[in-house]
Amino acid sequence: MTSNVRFILVGKTGAGKSATGNFILRRSAFVCRNIPGSFIQEAEAHSVQLDNRIVTVVDTPGLFATQGCLLRTLTSVQSSLDFVKPGPYCFLLVIQFGKLTDIEHYTAELLKIMFGPNVLEQTIIVFTHEDDAALSGKNIEDLVNDFYGNENVKSLLDECGGRYITLNNYEFNEELRRDKLQKVIMMADTLAIDWKGYCEESFSVYRRVLQKHAENWKDEHLTAEQVRIIKVEQKQEERKYTIFSNVTGAMVGAGIGVLGVATYAVGPVAVGALTAAIPVIAKHFK
Repeated sequence: MTSNVRFILVGKTGAGKSATGNFILRRSAFVCRNIPGSFIQEAEAHSVQLDNRIVTVVDTPGLFATQGCLLRTLTSVQSSLDFVKPGPYCFLLVIQFGKLTDIEHYTAELLKIMFGPNVLEQTIIVFTHEDDAALSGKNIEDLVNDFYGNENVKSLLDECGGRYITLNNYEFNEELRRDKLQKVIMMADTLAIDWKGYCEESFSVYRRVLQKHAENWKDEHLTAEQVRIIKVEQKQEERKYTIFSNVTGAMVGAGIGVLGVATYAVGPVAVGALTAAIPVIAKHFK
């Protein structure tokens, strides 16, 4: 178990992200904006100490909040990592009960182009408005099982390892609130055990590709083909970086081994040539 717990809230506007953050923090740290046109434009973080552990929650701009450039919103959401790196951290994909549509599956695809293809392995789904579901007379577990009948939802839950929690963000029963909070923290601790680490270089690749296309793709949505293109380019750029790292790593290792010999044999000129070769090779991978 890690000493600190870090959550990043993601989801479409109106799903209850900010309210979920306040539920975890046990105070009104984030402003819940239900007024059309009122939304955060940058990631925002708050922390609280719970049972001798620091819990940090990062709220992010809601997806599809405006008619502006979606890619610019995605780069703003990406900045949430600045508050939690190097980790471990996990994502909370917030979805409102009763309003589950294909857009949630689309949101999962956006998460992948923001944070990498394995992001859902570090994601917990949060179904909000549990109180609305209860008023419908249905058991919460039955509702989740009903959602499994939707192929997109089944795929999403499966990719998240079946991890989910249901919340009534305005629950006043303190015992119930604490039970829910402990459950989501336990899920985060379990994910932290298999934490694969934060890679600054890979994340920079994801961000750079999105920023490049944001100059030309200014629509409020991305087509399936645009998402595919972004994924392909990100994979290509990541592969280039891997090759470059391996080459330069081998050269540095070899250089260290022969440094003394080269200096003794032909003096500092040979050493300078070896050092100069690295940036020349680097140009071929940029």
